[in-house]
Amino acid sequence: MNNALFAVFELPDEIEDVQSQDMYKLAPLWDFESGEFVLNGARQPVYGTGYDAWVLWCSKAILTQRWAHFAYSGNSGIEAREAFSEPDRQSQESALERTITEALLADPLERTQQVKDFRFLWGVDSLEINCVIVGNEGNSAAIKVRKGDLF
Repeated sequence: MNNALFAVFELPDEIEDVQSQDMYKLAPLWDFESGEFVLNGARQPVYGTGYDAWVLWCSKAILTQRWAHFAYSGNSGIEAREAFSEPDRQSQESALERTITEALLADPLERTQQVKDFRFLWGVDSLEINCVIVGNEGNSAAIKVRKGDLF
């Protein structure tokens, strides 16, 4: 019989940290309509999955004008103003596709593997950009932004 005051048990040699293996880290959810973090009834941030955080990062990268904010490095955001200064729609679409792809592949956590299937829907005074992002773990998401949201 063991005379220890508290129960004694064997610990495994190595404890596996599941979150450190997941390249998609948890992050607070963002509400694009209100421009604020999503809060619960106690005014605490609501966290989404790591996948949600990656999709959020990609969306915010597309919505950020590159070099326009001192809080972001020169690697963050897209060159939307430069793209819209191109002379015709075909050139603008090509420039937007290039700058969005470059921005999303520059993810500092290296979660994005590919950006594909661009679609540009032009209105009288609007533009909707749709694309598909593919992550390094094989998952994908559809992203949609409007021209007025770009900067």
